[in-house]
Amino acid sequence: MSFLSKKTKNECVLVFDIGSGSVGGAIVLISPGAIPNILYSFRSEMPFQEKATGARLFSLMSRSLSQVVMALSREGFEAAGFGAQRPRIEKILVSLSAPWMVALGTFLQLRNKEPMVVTETVFATLLEHFDKSENGLVENIPKECKSMEGHLQWSVLNGYRTAAPFGKEAAEVEFAVFRSFSAPRITERVTGIIADFFHAECVRLHAFSYVSFRAVQKIYPREENFILADVSGEQTEVVIARNGAIADVATFPFGRNYVARLLVKEGGIPAGSIETFFRLSSEGTSASKMTERVRKLLGRVREDWRNSFEKALASASEEPFFPRSVFITADADIVPIVSSALSDEMAIRLNLAPWKFRVIPIGAKELAPLAQWSAPKKDDAFIAIVSSFARESRG
Repeated sequence: MSFLSKKTKNECVLVFDIGSGSVGGAIVLISPGAIPNILYSFRSEMPFQEKATGARLFSLMSRSLSQVVMALSREGFEAAGFGAQRPRIEKILVSLSAPWMVALGTFLQLRNKEPMVVTETVFATLLEHFDKSENGLVENIPKECKSMEGHLQWSVLNGYRTAAPFGKEAAEVEFAVFRSFSAPRITERVTGIIADFFHAECVRLHAFSYVSFRAVQKIYPREENFILADVSGEQTEVVIARNGAIADVATFPFGRNYVARLLVKEGGIPAGSIETFFRLSSEGTSASKMTERVRKLLGRVREDWRNSFEKALASASEEPFFPRSVFITADADIVPIVSSALSDEMAIRLNLAPWKFRVIPIGAKELAPLAQWSAPKKDDAFIAIVSSFARESRG
């Protein structure tokens, strides 16, 4: 079932972005031949926790999602200009970031002496063999997780890419596959909260790693090899793209809240003042007021993130070299920390010398070709990315 029907002229859809530090939602108008128009958006930040547990984070996510759904239902449509003529919502797209899902990129290969007909059965057999290998599902996906989505990113037959591989003969076959998985308790909670207010015919769940990867491909179509780092509240998710496909995905528990906890515990900043500190820091107005202790802590944060990033790359990929372009999705106050962590020294350690990393934050300017805003709030990059994917998913 396609996400949006080809026959649809104009249709309102709901999109949700569920991360580890906040939840966002929007009412989006999808029209043929036009980029999505975001009519109304609302984001609920999860309260800062000095000690975070999985159960607590799950509870906070559920609460934030409920607040977003209620905002869309109670004030969103009126604010979007519909008044009493509320449109029927038939389709909803939900993007999940780590730790709410696990993503896996896979390359499948088959080489025979003689050509054979490539069928869906051949593809399924290759995928099954991979899943039983040491790099497959058994080693990478928790047992409680179930399949959430799957994408055949590209197919190559006898060295040539094709969009329709099945039914053709080839001696050499290669597939690039992306899949994501999530625990039923998570997906059922998410869809259940949304269903309390909206009864849509189609609710699709996707991994933000794939959604943001597709956004980068649309903005920078010539980039086939790159790294995409999404730094959220509790997690950093790293996507390694090779030859125009997601090859590897890795995560590590290092996000904005890690920085906050360090500043509270060792920097002497009260928990209630953390948001003010981040805001002033991102505006460049806190440097003169920053204590030497805090300066050193931020230097340590950069080093810790850099080390975790290097380990994630090493564990995710067996390739000796990595792409030099690094795209970043993160809150504005974290981008400078992450960007400065991608230093020349790190490039040398990753065998990228004499080149430097090309660090590109994905913000409002970069996303302007993908989505437009009618809503007053226009700086939510994550909503713009997910809205663009909703438009792409049109059948």
